[in-house]
Amino acid sequence: MTDTLFDESKEAHQTALRKLDSEIIGWLTTVRADGTPHSVPVWFLWHDGTVIVLSEPPTTKVRAIRRGSPVQFHLESGPFGSEIVILTGSAVLSDRPTTEWLDEIGAAYGTKYAEGMVDYGMDIGPIAEQFSTVIVMTPEKLAAW
Repeated sequence: MTDTLFDESKEAHQTALRKLDSEIIGWLTTVRADGTPHSVPVWFLWHDGTVIVLSEPPTTKVRAIRRGSPVQFHLESGPFGSEIVILTGSAVLSDRPTTEWLDEIGAAYGTKYAEGMVDYGMDIGPIAEQFSTVIVMTPEKLAAW
């Protein structure tokens, strides 16, 4: 569905794709078992039409996704509320280990988060160990303006 989600003839969709490639922080929203929303800032990578998030295993978002929670992912707005990007869809916890994912996305992830890893005092190896659950969010709806 992602192939048809973006209409590159629309400026807002072009901006959305650019921001998905370049923004450092996104917000992932899941629904807790009691029905309340849970939104958290995450590092992410836009990869093959999906949002990839590395997560520590014992988190609210991981438990919610394991239960089949719907998910929403959005980015910070541009100046004065412009450049809005909101993706709604589904997410799964990958069966593939983080180390296997990093064989595929490690270079892009390492480049995108090089400054963040320095700030945390961690390189990609310890990050893969600590954030050993991979969330794959597949967008089904896009709101962009």
